[in-house]
Amino acid sequence: MTRTLHPHEPAARPPGAGGARAAGASGASPLGNTRRQLFRQAAERARERRDGRYRLRRRLWEFSSLAGVRRCGRVSRSEGGPTLRVSGDGVQRSAGFAGLVSCGIMSCPCCAAKVGSRRAEEIQHVVERVHAEGGSAALVTLTVRHRAGQRLAPLWDGITYAWSRVTSGRRYACEIAQFGITGWVAVVESPHGEAGWHPHRHVLVLFDTPMSQDMVTALAEGWWDRWSRALGRRGLDGIEHRGGLDVRVVRPDGSGGLGEYLSKIAHEVSGSPTKRGRRGSRTPFEILADFSATGNADDYDLWVEFEQAAQRRRTLTWGKGTRERYGLRREQSAQEIAEEDAGGDDLLGLPNETWQAVRDRAEALLAVAERDGLLGAQAWLTERGLPFTRVKARDRYDRAADAARAHHQRREARRRWRTLLGTDRAD
Repeated sequence: MTRTLHPHEPAARPPGAGGARAAGASGASPLGNTRRQLFRQAAERARERRDGRYRLRRRLWEFSSLAGVRRCGRVSRSEGGPTLRVSGDGVQRSAGFAGLVSCGIMSCPCCAAKVGSRRAEEIQHVVERVHAEGGSAALVTLTVRHRAGQRLAPLWDGITYAWSRVTSGRRYACEIAQFGITGWVAVVESPHGEAGWHPHRHVLVLFDTPMSQDMVTALAEGWWDRWSRALGRRGLDGIEHRGGLDVRVVRPDGSGGLGEYLSKIAHEVSGSPTKRGRRGSRTPFEILADFSATGNADDYDLWVEFEQAAQRRRTLTWGKGTRERYGLRREQSAQEIAEEDAGGDDLLGLPNETWQAVRDRAEALLAVAERDGLLGAQAWLTERGLPFTRVKARDRYDRAADAARAHHQRREARRRWRTLLGTDRAD
């Protein structure tokens, strides 16, 4: 008999679910969309994903097993309450809240999205550098045999140990020299399906020279031998010829354009919470969304198991020297990234009593601020009898830095769109 825990609000599908507004509402061909329309549609999809994450996090305030997640985005860092901030303008205007506690825990939908986005940008940078230097990259996936009822933690620990055995010892040192390995970045994914938890490790391997599919496969098969032996020492085993080993060469001229292809690879390796399960499996965030929708207690138990396992283990790891080799700064912790100020002008101060009334519908206030700006946000609060204060804008130096950052982001966005549309050219 299925146990049910009754949720208190409507379901929130996993971040990233939900379709874009139909481009042909007026009968126009999608090919006739202007760049402004493309940006507007992208902004709308981003807001839908953000709103979904807010709703999921709000459910976690009620039942998360982690105190940090229960406080994240709910509790103000100061007695004065949080601040509403807005950056950009027009279709690129975005709003957010400053002064709230951030947990930096990867089972938090909002923090995981922020951290995953940063990790994806770093990976994309590395892949671009590799190809610019005449090297190449490949994605190798290693997995473990699993069955229903197995706990996630020992499976996760097993593949972590197995990977440490793959990348140590004399044989790996010889492979570095033989194949020209310059580094790697690896992530653990943990979907759940009919056969239970299925953790596996995606490894983005970097080389100093172009590599064929056959060459990378030869390397990966050697890794598989060490991987499977190490799993055996932990009472586990692999399934090489039944999907346990997958090898793909990452090509800079992949279908859909360079920018789209690298973005796809980067988000797959970074373990983005927007990613969806395959072949009937569910990602942890899909399990969370299903519990939020149905109150199924079995889904709750699965979520708590993932939450506890992920808290004590690293999802993403870099090979020694990889970040330095490709010009990345010191790796920031998830907590540091989650607590970073996203910028924007301080517009409205929200006293704690106002925030307590707003936080359960925070995305509604953000939507108004993004659509109608400061006056719209003030009107929304005034209509509901909620007090607020005008906050003094930050000094000129900070605002100039924000403007420079926004200009760079706009240039990067234009470059990526030109790449996707096949019209790339210098600014």
